[in-house]
Amino acid sequence: MPSTVRTATTADIEACTRVLAEGFADDPVMSAIWPDRRRRHRGVPRYFATSLRHFHLPGGGVQVAIDQHGGLGGVAVWDPPGQWDQPFSRTLRALPELLPALRTRTTAAMAVRRALDEQHPHTPPHWYLANIATPVDRRGQGYAARLIADRLTEAPDTAAYLVCTREKNIRFYEKFGFMVCATFVLPAGANPPMWAMIREP
Repeated sequence: MPSTVRTATTADIEACTRVLAEGFADDPVMSAIWPDRRRRHRGVPRYFATSLRHFHLPGGGVQVAIDQHGGLGGVAVWDPPGQWDQPFSRTLRALPELLPALRTRTTAAMAVRRALDEQHPHTPPHWYLANIATPVDRRGQGYAARLIADRLTEAPDTAAYLVCTREKNIRFYEKFGFMVCATFVLPAGANPPMWAMIREP
């Protein structure tokens, strides 16, 4: 069980990247961007490292769950209210690192991003759970639950939003008050459905 939840810093990027890359190696969103499994497993770590450094850590919402021995048990990538829609200037600065990760899949990544953004609510103000992951050997030990519960407890009067990419996880999020508000599919082939979920304040 986690003993501490704290805000991540740039010193945590490498460790967080490992956990996120492991957790999302075969996620439907990542598979839509990189259908080829080998290319996906090469590109995903660089993608997450760049996203953390340029998009998520500056907002101060990324949290990590630490076990009693100081090991990383989980990562939750939250964007604070009003900060989920990244400014073009920030994207431009990230491009030199993003493009080598995406390579020929840049157009596919942009299409996936547009599809996700089209579903994203603009009101009410909300925390956005962009990603959450735990290492394989820590799953089922309460790290993800602790990370979600801590954020929601800190901001009980603010809504929260996420996109659930696997149907089996819907019930997990429902335990925290999230409800499915829309179902949609991503572009680029026969992809499985996604479930937009919101938790009202």
